[in-house]
Amino acid sequence: MPDFFKNYFKKFAQYLIIHDMQKFGHRHGHGLVHEKTNSSSCLGILYMYCTWLFLFTIISLMHPLSAGIEKYFKKIEAKPSPSHHQMRQIDFIYMINLDERPEKFKKCVQQLEPYGIHPYRFSAVNGWKLPLSAINDLGVKYAPTMARGLQGITYDMVTGHSVQKAINVPGRTYFCQAMSRGAIGIALSHLSVLQDADNCRYKTIWIMEDDIEVIQDPRMVSDLIEKLDAFVGPDKWDVLFTDMDSKDKQGQYLPCSGYARRPNFLPKYPKRFRKKITIDYNFRKIGARYGSYSMIIRRSGICKILHFLKCHQLFLPYDMEYCLPPDIRLYTVLNDVVSTEPTAASDNWWPGYK
Repeated sequence: MPDFFKNYFKKFAQYLIIHDMQKFGHRHGHGLVHEKTNSSSCLGILYMYCTWLFLFTIISLMHPLSAGIEKYFKKIEAKPSPSHHQMRQIDFIYMINLDERPEKFKKCVQQLEPYGIHPYRFSAVNGWKLPLSAINDLGVKYAPTMARGLQGITYDMVTGHSVQKAINVPGRTYFCQAMSRGAIGIALSHLSVLQDADNCRYKTIWIMEDDIEVIQDPRMVSDLIEKLDAFVGPDKWDVLFTDMDSKDKQGQYLPCSGYARRPNFLPKYPKRFRKKITIDYNFRKIGARYGSYSMIIRRSGICKILHFLKCHQLFLPYDMEYCLPPDIRLYTVLNDVVSTEPTAASDNWWPGYK
């Protein structure tokens, strides 16, 4: 232990002993002289306790202290004027797209251009090209104080392959079993966009992925934001999804009614994730869902999601993470406006662009 901490805890221990003896003497009419014979042993015990407490705290906080996941966020260089990438009620519109998938971005743009909507293309983080050292930094490093009995994966630092393991080795980096390198890239891409929006102090943003399908006139999103503001209050919601739910490959809704466990986070009210409350003919309030391909996010939501993942590291796919911040307020529309193309090519499980 560094001398600074030794001296700190020693002084703190001395203070506690003297303070306690003063209270003892005051309560029982004794002076400190009667307690001096035991002060050395008390000091030794308390110093040992404080030392172990310090070490325990370091182990418990190992994952956020070693974190700094934001150093892997991708910065936007030479960002253009927002005027071309905004619309009424929305300060900036982003679309996440891999450099290796220009055809996907082109297809999305062709759907949005007729309505005068021009998303800014964010060059996505390619998780398949991340160095293993970065992946090791980004995941959850297990500590003895975390939940036990979970299964996950760890990435072999030689081969780069994921290996299924019980999550139980202190200091080892783990992800959930569904966290492919592609999924890590998706999460970093969304967080990079959120960080850019936070830095720019945007009030409301629209984030799309490059597999959207326009169902109705997307300009109505501005009207829907105004209606939600009027109904629940402009500062009473964090995220508005532009479709009712995610979809499977057949185009059928794929509902979510729970949450995925993390070793370093236990929600206080697990039942909240089952919430699905229709509040009027336009919206419903939900506790969780899948899909992150079209999200309207308020500044409050930007800050909540960023803070949660900076503190807890990456572990789950992004669409299983954004519902976890304790006070996040999620809403969906009841009639799809912009949804996902069910059969769109994905590079999540394998870099299919090769």
